[in-house]
Amino acid sequence: MQSPRLALTRTYLAPSADEAPGGGELPGVADVSPPREVRGEETHYDTADLALAAAGASVRRQTGDAPRGWVLELPGRGPRTHQVRHALGRAVRTAPAALQRLTWAAARGRTLGPVLQLTADATQRDLLDADGAVVARLTTRRVQARPLVPEDSAVQAWAEWQVEVVDGRRDLLDAVTAAWEQRGAEESDRTEQLRTVLDGQEETEDGDGAGLDDRSAGAPVLGQLAHDVSRLLAQDPLARIDAPGAVHALRGASRRLTGVLRSFAPLFADEPREALLGELEWLTGVLAAARDAEVLTERLLADLDEEATGHVAGSGLGDPAAVAESVRALMGERHGAAQAEVVAALDSERYRSLVAALEAFVAAPPLTREASRSARKALLPLAADAHRAVKDAQRDVDPDGEDADVPAGDPAADPLVRLRRAAEDARAAAGALVPLRGDDVEEYADALKELTAVLVEHEQAVAARAVLEELVPAAGQGAFVLGRVHALEEVRSAVARHDLDGAWDAANRKKLRKWMS
Repeated sequence: MQSPRLALTRTYLAPSADEAPGGGELPGVADVSPPREVRGEETHYDTADLALAAAGASVRRQTGDAPRGWVLELPGRGPRTHQVRHALGRAVRTAPAALQRLTWAAARGRTLGPVLQLTADATQRDLLDADGAVVARLTTRRVQARPLVPEDSAVQAWAEWQVEVVDGRRDLLDAVTAAWEQRGAEESDRTEQLRTVLDGQEETEDGDGAGLDDRSAGAPVLGQLAHDVSRLLAQDPLARIDAPGAVHALRGASRRLTGVLRSFAPLFADEPREALLGELEWLTGVLAAARDAEVLTERLLADLDEEATGHVAGSGLGDPAAVAESVRALMGERHGAAQAEVVAALDSERYRSLVAALEAFVAAPPLTREASRSARKALLPLAADAHRAVKDAQRDVDPDGEDADVPAGDPAADPLVRLRRAAEDARAAAGALVPLRGDDVEEYADALKELTAVLVEHEQAVAARAVLEELVPAAGQGAFVLGRVHALEEVRSAVARHDLDGAWDAANRKKLRKWMS
């Protein structure tokens, strides 16, 4: 299976079947290639209830003039999409097992069968820069789509304009789409368009499963839990293909769920809540290694790029490019091993049981009487308790910074790590209360975010120094370069430690916490 391809793409319902406008008047475009005609034939696969389409994903088998093969397309952030391609093979009744595994979060193991036949006669033009490199592709499609069930389903037709910015240039993407919108084109969600063709079931809003009054304490907390479960599931397929930032986002969703369940413990029965917390902590721990490897690699390579800028060949002071290769090799091995553990965890019955338990918890929550009290009376004191936990953790931090390094093998023993986790919990609790207290809560949450950022910067600087020290014995002349970067990380760690008091004072301001009373 090939690596996922990341692109900036937007698709519009065209006001006519005329060729999509755009050319040399666009920023950074020097020429336009001659148009070429492409005929595409696609069979789309989904569950019987169109679970993939509901999740914004698609699995299709492509034939015709377009690149032949299977394509899994996943929604990214904004106009970004992620594609995973698979060899065509002979299978036509079901999607390949590898793609079905990647779509587990939406399909839950149900077979993906053919649901839609689509043909598209397309005209494509490439936009070229001054060097003749392709910077974008404009496509005009005349689409015909027919549901495969029932067999006598009518064909529906429409025209599309699509722009794909192949080098990630957002300014060019915005210029093209602005011109199209002026001509009356309307942005289209392709998966929603296909759902319309299939006459899919109308989406229904998830209830809280408990018949709670909207003003009760349980309502906003369950709403936040449902939101974070959805975010976790949305990141599941992206984490499986190791899309940039996906493991970090998946871990973030897991941590927010943990923070909400901890902070609002009195609203729920102890046993099911504690069971969820234990499993969420397991998942967060599995994700942390892959996240750390990704972050540290980017951090160290950026520093080594800076070192290379001032490097003089033959100076005998070590080559930053050679050191960067050593970092790449070491961290690539670690990231590969950690990513394999992530995929194994997401494929495990333990993870699937956790997802089922989370959804059951939200649908039929094990509430206590406290959840029926007014949100203001029940939740604001709990938010204040969460802040007091941050304050208690801050008091345990050595003011002289002697506890700055994370103890080997036991990060939770470090007061700074405990402070960061308490701040994350308090921020998660505050997030659930935004509907109740609005901008005041958001300002407090932003202050906690800044506090957390300082603590994370310190942790990453400590971890980066450990990696650099590990490379020294085999570095030769490169040890000088490693020493310079190590010194830089020492400075960063000291700066973060210095900034900690100010970040805490900002988050602890009484004015910022008036909404808790």
